[in-house]
Amino acid sequence: MLLKILLGLTVLAECVCVPVFLKYYWPDRCKKSFIYKTIGAALFVLCGFLCVKISGNNTPYASLMMWGLVFGFFGDVFLHSLQNKSWHFVVGFLSFLVGHIVYIVVFWKAIKTTYPGQPVFTWYELLITFALLALMLTIMLKMGIFKGKEALLAAFAAYGFILFTMLTKGLRYSIGEIVYGTNDNMLPVFLTVGLGAILFTISDIILGFTIPMGKTTRLVRNINIGTYFVAQILFGISILFVFSAYPLYP
Repeated sequence: MLLKILLGLTVLAECVCVPVFLKYYWPDRCKKSFIYKTIGAALFVLCGFLCVKISGNNTPYASLMMWGLVFGFFGDVFLHSLQNKSWHFVVGFLSFLVGHIVYIVVFWKAIKTTYPGQPVFTWYELLITFALLALMLTIMLKMGIFKGKEALLAAFAAYGFILFTMLTKGLRYSIGEIVYGTNDNMLPVFLTVGLGAILFTISDIILGFTIPMGKTTRLVRNINIGTYFVAQILFGISILFVFSAYPLYP
């Protein structure tokens, strides 16, 4: 019971921390925004840890999901560094990149375990992934976002492919649970894995447009940050339901 209370308080603290972070993050980063973003990132890692302890989930899904959350934490810390050094950006970017790849592996392992014999990629996954990537890059090019920054195009294409692969993998697994009902907690699985993947993608797409442009609005930033933190919390909570005997209605 104590762990469940702590989990509830952790989610509540995140709900308080993120708006405070956004308050201090406008118009630009400062010491207080760095502190609150670091706390917010630590809270979603703590959320995942508490879900592991509550559910007793010791599967590869849980351990890999924790690694994904940890890489997200380091990505947040380095990308929001007050020193704003180029290597901080590189480390932060790579941390998020590795975190996305970890999430892809997490969802693929869930698919492979639940539906043995499935291919790594289905034709419709690849179709959706490349269609979304082509759409995003086309819009960016039409808007002239990469004008004078053509070197960024390849980097964004690679990152976009990984991002949309994470999305399709998460949806493939979570929708499969809804359609085929192999998990007793199939609806929570969809609401945490599927919705989390969607929100994470929305957040990263927004970031993909604002970084090359070098400008944003307060509303856009709030949506970008809000969807990101909700996604990380949902991924952490998914540990309760994926390959776990944790009862939805105890």
